[in-house]
Amino acid sequence: MQADAVLIQQPAIDFGTFLGLSHKMLGYSPSAIVDANQRQLHDAEKFLSCLSAMKTQNAPVGLSPHLLTHVSFSVLIGADDRDMQDILELCSGMPFVITDTLARGVQAAVVTGTLSQWHDAVISGCQFATEVNVRQLFNKVLSLFEAVKLNVWTDCVRKPQGPTFLLEKKK
Repeated sequence: MQADAVLIQQPAIDFGTFLGLSHKMLGYSPSAIVDANQRQLHDAEKFLSCLSAMKTQNAPVGLSPHLLTHVSFSVLIGADDRDMQDILELCSGMPFVITDTLARGVQAAVVTGTLSQWHDAVISGCQFATEVNVRQLFNKVLSLFEAVKLNVWTDCVRKPQGPTFLLEKKK
């Protein structure tokens, strides 16, 4: 069985309360730069950009690496039980729930982690030493985040490797 993944949980940010109170406390809106931005942003990127603007009023819009721990996501993963162990090891430090499915030898897991943890897990899962089935799964996880406009792997270069790709840190 080829492992598969679906993004099932994303942050729900109460922007009304957050922005209203932070504007009162700071004397300016931390969302001003975000609101002026023309690019479509995921709520997580809007939130992280506002957090940056709380520290530096005119901070650029974007996914600041030092703030990625402020948002969490859950991914539902289905995989062969032999691959699942490797997958969960690469998701080191993230809580998970795992169970057997109706299909013999196939397990399902829900893994929850911060955007920073997913960044690190995907890089670890997209290495040459990783089994192809496991690497394909982490390639898919990366594509799930990219599909919702959360590309936190701009510090890496993709290199084709058979039916998958590797991620290497930029030098």
